[in-house]
Amino acid sequence: MFSDQKNRPLEVSRRDAEEKLIQCRNKFLGFLRKRLNCPQDAEDVFQDFCVKVLRSHGSVQSGERLDAWLGVTLRHTLTDHYRRQATRNRGAEAYANEVKILGSEAEQPDAAPCACVSAALRTLNPKQAELLSRLDFRDEPREAIAAELGVSLNALGVRLHRSRAAVKKKVAEICPVCGDGRFTQCNRDRADNYRAM
Repeated sequence: MFSDQKNRPLEVSRRDAEEKLIQCRNKFLGFLRKRLNCPQDAEDVFQDFCVKVLRSHGSVQSGERLDAWLGVTLRHTLTDHYRRQATRNRGAEAYANEVKILGSEAEQPDAAPCACVSAALRTLNPKQAELLSRLDFRDEPREAIAAELGVSLNALGVRLHRSRAAVKKKVAEICPVCGDGRFTQCNRDRADNYRAM
């Protein structure tokens, strides 16, 4: 029974792990600085490494193997950093591509409006169509339109709301795709067929 205890390797204590981290700090940081461009990244990876060591120091069974275990743990921590950095870079690249795509779509003000909306506007009451055209397409000031029509801003707002609801209903009748708000996926032939009716 006592011989089993003598032959069994001892766990590395937390104190031993802390002392080794303090003793070899410059060596570990030098290793990381050679492989990372930014000194702050090296410090961050070293911090992660220290946390890993202090959390799992009990898995090392003898003091002789501590140096080898620390080296492996340091390389694994560095690899984890590279993976996280690659993931961040892919995310930033995807975001930049998305911004380019959405930006190029938004920068095309001369693009023809959806034929379904145009067809729906033609079927509206002429006063409603004129109001929507002036406010939504030509961006005329509400105050000027309200003064010209001899109504208050609130009354103009009510008219605008009713006109938009009417055009929305007409668009949904003409094209279910546009009625759901997916104008870029519209089949414009439906609007042409509706116009021909």
